Order: sequence, then structure tokens, then C-alpha cells
Amino acid sequence: MAVSVRLPDSIRARLPYLLSRAYQRQLVLFAEHTRELDVSGREYAVMLLLEAHERLWQSQIAEALGLDRTTVTYLVDAMEKRGLAARQRDPADRRAHVIALTAAGTALLAELAPAVRAARDELLAPLSEPEQEQLRDLLIRLNQEPV
Repeated sequence: MAVSVRLPDSIRARLPYLLSRAYQRQLVLFAEHTRELDVSGREYAVMLLLEAHERLWQSQIAEALGLDRTTVTYLVDAMEKRGLAARQRDPADRRAHVIALTAAGTALLAELAPAVRAARDELLAPLSEPEQEQLRDLLIRLNQEPV
């Protein structure tokens, strides 16, 4: 018989724990709300990045998203099989390939938008609108690169 363990305040009140738990909850909510569309959070991030940039090398995707190159290779392979992204020869370097979002990828992004909003809204429901904006602003400041 498993006994439930209550975390002590020395853990529950620590910023790393709180940030980690909020991130874990966001991942669960994203998965629940997007389940029917069969897309992972990482694939969604790659699609958003490709939407913002016409073409990128895999190394640029990896750097921008903080992922290793091997992970990006697997992500792009899976997205390419589903027709969401396409590898193309880099016009500036014929030995290299760039990744571009396909029309199907663009369509899926549009289809995902309501589910992503619903997941975000559910996560942030305990906060007022000003608190949500303040949280976003504070997290942006925490994640800025040192000057």
C-alpha cells in the first residue's frame, strides 16, 4: 500500500520547484488539449519557429529552441513524414539543407491555435488578466540573455 508523501515547505516553496511544476502542468494541458491533432510541444515550437522564418538550418532550430541537433533531426524527420515540414537544398550552399514549413504545417498551426489558447487559459485561470501579464513580463525578464 503506497502512502502519500506531503512535500515539505522547504521544497514546495522553492522557485525551481515551482517553475518546474508550472512547466509540467503546462505540458500536460497542452497534450490534453491538442491530443486529437497529434502534435508534440516540441513539434509545435518548431512549426512556430518555421512560421516566423521562411527557412532554417537544423542547427539554427536547435540553437533557437535549446535542443540538441539529434533531437531536431528526429523532430524534422517525423514532421517531414507527416508533410508538415520539408527539407530543401540551401540555395547559398548546395551541400546543406534548410527546413521550411509546408502548407499542411501552416494549416495545422491554424488548427492548433484554439487548443493552445485553451491550454494556456486553463493554466492561467487562477490569475487575473493583470497578473497573467505580470507573470509573462517577469518570465521574459528572467529569460533574457545577460548583456
